[in-house]
Amino acid sequence: MSDFLKKIKSVFIVDDASGSATEEPSEKASEKPETKSQAAASAPVEVKGSVSEQFYDLLFSSLEKNNQEGFDYLEFKKSLQSLAKLPMDEATRYQSAYAAAQAMGTSQQRLTDTANVYLKTLKEEESKFQEALSVQRAKQIGDKEKNIQDMELGLKQKGEKIAQLTKEIQEGQAAMEKLKAEISESVLKLDATKNDFKTTYMDLAGQIETDIQKISQYLK
Repeated sequence: MSDFLKKIKSVFIVDDASGSATEEPSEKASEKPETKSQAAASAPVEVKGSVSEQFYDLLFSSLEKNNQEGFDYLEFKKSLQSLAKLPMDEATRYQSAYAAAQAMGTSQQRLTDTANVYLKTLKEEESKFQEALSVQRAKQIGDKEKNIQDMELGLKQKGEKIAQLTKEIQEGQAAMEKLKAEISESVLKLDATKNDFKTTYMDLAGQIETDIQKISQYLK
């Protein structure tokens, strides 16, 4: 990180006793933004954002590239930070910092204009970040969500096929049981017919055999 970038960064954050980055004491702390992340098979989970050293470096490097010449908003901010260590209220601190800015030939309008330049720079970086985020979201989440949809469709189709096969199996089992019943009935009928024939045959054949014996006996 360049010396200038470090100086710019120190305008907005200071190191506490533990060495962690904190906001300028006199400035109103901004609320941490919240984002949402959704897993494939779980309910949305709220994820609280936190100040990132990596993103600070990225944004401040962009401010460094767009630094305005002369005494501008960043120098004014630096003065505010220095005055924060003195026992004075906020209004006095801003007025004192502005007095130093005027001594450097800077007007209130220039401070506002250059501050807006930096806001515009940050806005452009935000747009770039959102574009990159959209690409990563499509890559890391969108494709997986599409895979889930395809899998759900495939499982649904397989479920429908299983249901159809189950129905066909049940219908086949019913038809098979019906055929078994028909076979059993046919077997009974055939056995009855066979036995009737056999009984009739034996009766008639017995009569003939008896007659043959009697012919031999009585007609000698």
